[in-house]
Amino acid sequence: MLLTGATGFVGMELLARVLEHTDREVIALVRADDDEAAQARLDAMLVTLLAPGERPAAGRVRAVAADLEQPGLGLAPAARDRVAGQAEAIVHCAASISFSLPLDEARQVNVDGTREVLRLAEETATRGTLERVVHVSTAYVAGEREGRVRERQGDVGQGFRNTYERTKLEAEGLVHESGLPVAILRPSIVVGDSVTGWTPAFNVIYWPLQAFARGLLSTLPSDPDGRVDIVPVDVVADALLALLEGPLRRGAFHAVAGDGAPTCATLARMAAEAFGVPTPEFVAPGEDPAAEEMAGVMLPYFRVRCVFDALRGRALGACPPPLADYFPALMRYADDARWGKKSTPRWAPAGEELTPAG
Repeated sequence: MLLTGATGFVGMELLARVLEHTDREVIALVRADDDEAAQARLDAMLVTLLAPGERPAAGRVRAVAADLEQPGLGLAPAARDRVAGQAEAIVHCAASISFSLPLDEARQVNVDGTREVLRLAEETATRGTLERVVHVSTAYVAGEREGRVRERQGDVGQGFRNTYERTKLEAEGLVHESGLPVAILRPSIVVGDSVTGWTPAFNVIYWPLQAFARGLLSTLPSDPDGRVDIVPVDVVADALLALLEGPLRRGAFHAVAGDGAPTCATLARMAAEAFGVPTPEFVAPGEDPAAEEMAGVMLPYFRVRCVFDALRGRALGACPPPLADYFPALMRYADDARWGKKSTPRWAPAGEELTPAG
């Protein structure tokens, strides 16, 4: 199989599951100057990802230098020919998740990069090798819609909070037009593992939570009734594995909390209990500019007034537990890892730091 985004959060977790539960050989497209540098970057990540007893499985993963922002993915002709002749499945996890990029820059990665991956998939299909493509999108392609959002719905003329949402929907349009056997997985806000809390990335919702834990966010300029849809990475990776290994499926699937998503007020109470601080006061937009700046790019996601339907996603097994059941694990891990200042391997207890081999 071919995997993009192998060194990203969701890609890492999927790769671990592929190595643990299948015998697939994996070609990982890694951003680097050459294949040697790509392999070095991948190997360093695998030390964090795989326990010592699982390391032999790393021999089934080979890195190839690539760049989503370059024509042809920046692949050398020989490498492209080799990949097109071998990949039975392609999973496209790579993307820019920045909410603040200018539209042209976001399109370069999320739209043009997807276009190049689809072109490679078409070459692979022409060879008779390709069985399926799995594309990772986001539930927030729904943009500023309200009410219930169905999985089969895409572009209905909605507005967007940022260029990330817009370009991910544009990328989905390319996927639908390709005619390839593609399934699209749309996670909501991805957080750490529901059991261990492990995450290598403390961005997105972790930013305002960290500010709140430090007493820097005593007011919330948001909607107490807004839905904050959060899904743990293990649920997302399991859904991707089901799309990769199960019966061939097409169309979009939500990996979301859906009807179980907490309101912003409920999340605030959970956080207050976890950190031992007072529950924040909800204020109207514009009343506390400092709090708005502290909440940053996540602020619009505390004002969401839609609920994601998940009938198709549930059929994959994308059934996250209630956030209240695993929120303490998320916050314990964040605290033990000092909100990302300490490097902690996926396979070790949260308090154990990663030490170089030898």
